[in-house]
Amino acid sequence: MGPLALILRRAVFRYHELVRHYGVLEPLAVVDLRPQSRAKVEVHFEGKVEVMNIRLDQTVADLKKQLRTVVQLSTNNMRLYYFDQDMAKTLGPEEMKYSTRALHSYSIRDGDEFHVEPKTK
Repeated sequence: MGPLALILRRAVFRYHELVRHYGVLEPLAVVDLRPQSRAKVEVHFEGKVEVMNIRLDQTVADLKKQLRTVVQLSTNNMRLYYFDQDMAKTLGPEEMKYSTRALHSYSIRDGDEFHVEPKTK
């Protein structure tokens, strides 16, 4: 019998010994490690605030297309800034310039903000 089999055999024996003594215990916590797929965010534009539920599997370009109807700007004339709830206080907003970057890579969460500004020439 190899060392791995011996360790496994001891672990199984110990498990059954503990179950006999304490019974089967309920889990201490249920942890869901799946990534968040949607976020409820605020979109700020010209003093107005729109609450939106966005999909995080889309790209920055997809989000800008979605925002066209809200801000009445074409995607080419739009500057989009992301305000993380925690990091914006220390680092400020992050301009979302890379149209192919996925939104989930920004770690967007419920309550975060986007600010849209028209591009100036």
